[in-house]
Amino acid sequence: MKALILAAGMGTRLAPLTDNCPKALVKVNGESIILKQIQNLYDNDVRDITVIAGYKAELLQETVFNKYPEINIISSVDYAVTNNMYSAYLARKIIGDEEFLMMNADVFCDASVVSGLLDFDAPNAIVTEIGNYIDESMKVIQRDGRIVRIAKTITKEEAFGVSIDIYKFSREGARVFFGKCAEYIEEKKELKLWSEVALNDILSEVVFKACPLVGRWIEIDNHDDLSDAEKLFAK
Repeated sequence: MKALILAAGMGTRLAPLTDNCPKALVKVNGESIILKQIQNLYDNDVRDITVIAGYKAELLQETVFNKYPEINIISSVDYAVTNNMYSAYLARKIIGDEEFLMMNADVFCDASVVSGLLDFDAPNAIVTEIGNYIDESMKVIQRDGRIVRIAKTITKEEAFGVSIDIYKFSREGARVFFGKCAEYIEEKKELKLWSEVALNDILSEVVFKACPLVGRWIEIDNHDDLSDAEKLFAK
């Protein structure tokens, strides 16, 4: 199993903390988001990890290599004019048609979240906080035991739950997903889309299921989120 961490974002809403470091290096109770994610993966014996860096890539690389020199880091020089679908696209040849986990580098969570996803009996899955609704987050609709839509615009009445932006892909899922990313980027020249746009497009072709959340999580976009994270993960 491989893993892909999308960490090119600037995190402007976390300024001034992100004036001199990427969003992925913002710390929760002294531990940076991305190092926590990598440790979560290592705790679950997932060690073939690729990180897509962008803003302040040199600093992210220095920080990660200091603890995990074996991690593969790709720098997206176009981070300022692209979005995370483009980041995923950059990893298509490294991941190949292999099973992998994908996550955004602004999610702070327990290692049990990864364990739950790996143990979940479905080759393609989205970790979902079932029954919750967060306006700014990706939501999912599930029908007949499979996810049929993922988007931020899903209403509270439609939503099965909130995606926590951690995904599991089978070999087939990887092939179809990266093919759809390439279609948007190479053919349509759409560089500023969320990876979930490509994921949403393949849901009719590849069966994805909602993996119930096991543990704590929070997406950190702004200072209120960071404050909530430090309370949620207080030791």
